Amino acid sequence: MIYKILLMGPQGCGKGTQAEILSQSLHIPALSMGQLLRDEIAAGTDLGKKFDVILKRGDLVSDQDAAMMLKRRLEKSDAKRGYIIDGYPRNLSQWKAFDFDTPTHVIVIDVPREESLKRLGGRLTCRACNKVGSTSGLKAGSAFGGKDGIRAGDLCPCGGQWYQRDDDTPEAITRRLEIYENDTQPVIEKYGGIVKRVDGIGSVAEVADRIKKVL
Repeated sequence: MIYKILLMGPQGCGKGTQAEILSQSLHIPALSMGQLLRDEIAAGTDLGKKFDVILKRGDLVSDQDAAMMLKRRLEKSDAKRGYIIDGYPRNLSQWKAFDFDTPTHVIVIDVPREESLKRLGGRLTCRACNKVGSTSGLKAGSAFGGKDGIRAGDLCPCGGQWYQRDDDTPEAITRRLEIYENDTQPVIEKYGGIVKRVDGIGSVAEVADRIKKVL
């Protein structure tokens, strides 16, 4: 079966971690728009150069250009057997731009708002590889971290340094959760019967098992 999966849920639900697990088990690529954007810029393509100028101005890449970038990525050979997209489309404008393919599954990882706030408050990101870790360890749904988690300034397995992003402050987190509730929930409703919801509370392995069952 070809799996074309959109992995949705509020910030801090563990989408990135679960996307990696699914990618390994299904042998299909896990994609995030943020990483695709960084990769496009790093590759120095014409589209990447355009994005670099836009971002350096402090502007946002248009939904149409982002969709074009995604379309090009999905045309690569490793995505012919399927793909997992982490957290896209985020709003109805992006949903309209994503008109060149049809997902087979939309999986929503549900966690309460207070859990998202707790997880994101302890979230760290690697400066080099952009992986996400947690000061409270793996239980919070993060990809890395030992029993006692990690600290800002520690080194990721790739050698990069962990740091707290500016948008992981309590005020920014609250705003992002509001955007999810106001902008992304209507997108999820558009997908109707292919939407499957899973409980995001529990260990990484427990959530992964729930996702496997709905697939």
